[in-house]
Amino acid sequence: MDAADLTARWTEAWGNCRPIGHELRTRLHDRWVRFHSLPGSKRYAGNEGEQTELLRRHLTVLAELLSRDSAGAERDLLVVTASWSDGPAPAPREPELARVLPAADHWTSIVTDDSVPGEETWTHLWVTATRFPGQDLPRLLRLVADHATAGVIITSDLSWLYHPYDGGADVIAATPGQRDQPRRQYHDWLPAHPAGL
Repeated sequence: MDAADLTARWTEAWGNCRPIGHELRTRLHDRWVRFHSLPGSKRYAGNEGEQTELLRRHLTVLAELLSRDSAGAERDLLVVTASWSDGPAPAPREPELARVLPAADHWTSIVTDDSVPGEETWTHLWVTATRFPGQDLPRLLRLVADHATAGVIITSDLSWLYHPYDGGADVIAATPGQRDQPRRQYHDWLPAHPAGL
């Protein structure tokens, strides 16, 4: 993985928006839609049936996004994962995450909280390629759903971004029109909250 090339491609696709999931939703609100991973906006799966439904929803939306982009036929995904520390040196990822995606390369490190001088929080971003759906992706999505990791961004050719969290996923599309396609198709999975949260 060429970190400089990925940074250049990211900037071309998303401008000065940083690859931090919760920031993308705010900065690109007109291209954002959220899907909940369980009926009734339930946050965590309580049994195996709910785990199956949760994964089904994630993989269904990802398959839809892949079917519309230029790299869709390849079925390859670029996965960004994160670790955190109080300094700029990349901190290792959690062991469970590293077991799921062991071949990740460090991409970049970003100060994500500098509200207290001298006590900054750094987010270290790691990237790896994986196949869709494969075995790694469901395992990663389960870690996210169980709140065992965060900061994940999934994409293919950077024409869309998929940011799963424990409770659902945010989709950032290239245009508002492209955002509206999955929103119409999977309207039953949308949050009931008027702000789309």
